[in-house]
Amino acid sequence: MLRVDNIWAKGRHHALFGRTTFSVGGGEVIIVQADSQMERTSLGLALTGRLPLSGGEIYWSAGDEEPQPISMKKLRRISDIIDSPDVTSPEQHMRVHDYVSEMLSYNLPIFGRSRAGRWLKERGLEDLDGLWMDELDGEMNIELMAALAQSSPSDLLVFDTPSRHLNHTRMWLPFLEELANDEDRPRTVVAIVPHISDTWHGARAVVGSVHMDQEGEFEVPEDEPAEEPTEPEIDVIEVREVEEIPLTSSIPLTPAAGVAAEATVVATPVPAASGVTEAVRAVDQKSTDQKPADQKPNTQKTAEKE
Repeated sequence: MLRVDNIWAKGRHHALFGRTTFSVGGGEVIIVQADSQMERTSLGLALTGRLPLSGGEIYWSAGDEEPQPISMKKLRRISDIIDSPDVTSPEQHMRVHDYVSEMLSYNLPIFGRSRAGRWLKERGLEDLDGLWMDELDGEMNIELMAALAQSSPSDLLVFDTPSRHLNHTRMWLPFLEELANDEDRPRTVVAIVPHISDTWHGARAVVGSVHMDQEGEFEVPEDEPAEEPTEPEIDVIEVREVEEIPLTSSIPLTPAAGVAAEATVVATPVPAASGVTEAVRAVDQKSTDQKPADQKPNTQKTAEKE
């Protein structure tokens, strides 16, 4: 049984595929929807232990045991990614015979060209032996990929976009169901496609969403609580009580003399003390006495003129 719990993988600038959760038992097929080819290939590589996860966990168990977390190394050993574009899919300029030899050589230490021909004949695919890969139609391609997957010793088979060969699910899905329901060796099969047909009533999931059960209802997980916004810290300034300054100074001022005293009195916006008043009077009287002798009052000057 395969159980995928909230897995995702990040790339250089953004996530390769979003958080995904689903589970599928042995002998079953699950169809997973992913919009872009990058998401489909990245998820396929992650499910087979060939792409490190950025979060989440993958669980696996053989038989009816409770699934346990599985390491990437062990996951690679028990799984295969089938017909993944630019990863395991054949080059169009290859011959079918050569591609079969290459794929089967991963499972057998020595595998010659003559044995590839015999392998094709044993599976009723001898008509493909002399063809180039770009000469295969969609049904031929799916049939060849399913036959190669059946020869794999892996218990988990992940097909990357099998719908690109045949548009209708009913045309390519029977090959995958036959792999999963093999009496001699039942397998867990995952098909990652851009769209899930409404006619499919089995297990399904959507990349970036949560698992959808066979009744077609999503199991919505509880959202992670968002962090509460924190108010910006404000520096508190301590305000101390300041003693009031009396309007009238209690210290008697003794100005020196002349202009200094006048400046002191003019600059003081409050009534001066009694000592200051007496000093100002003394300065005024002194200024009057020091007037020049030839200075006369204005009235006297006017009379002399006349």
